[in-house]
Amino acid sequence: MYDNYNYPLGADTPDAPWNQVELDPIDVNVVAEVTLVHNTKVATINYVAYTDEEDGSYNEELNDGYQDIEEYYKEHHKSIPDLLDELAKYIKGELAGGNLSHQRRQELECMLEDCEGWEVGNIEIEDFVIS
Repeated sequence: MYDNYNYPLGADTPDAPWNQVELDPIDVNVVAEVTLVHNTKVATINYVAYTDEEDGSYNEELNDGYQDIEEYYKEHHKSIPDLLDELAKYIKGELAGGNLSHQRRQELECMLEDCEGWEVGNIEIEDFVIS
């Protein structure tokens, strides 16, 4: 009778763990969509100021053309890709400065790579209140 050389049943098959081949990692292109929310102030002159006739209170209301707020935002605030470009400059400066440990150099190179390739897909102003 065949005793399998005292190995457990199935040990000599290609499915056995020690017969498995470990695969090398491969690069895969992905599109990562990241949603960020930025609560900030935007200056606008597109409003109406009035005094309420009944109670005498002073009020301000945005005009119907509030879509201009998006343009004001774009004019006065940097986009995430713009900020990442600035960060990349700092990282390149630190890398050029030398005197870095191998681990720190690798961290900076990974951060620099993560700063690249971002683009603004959509800017949407959802909520706004006169502050």
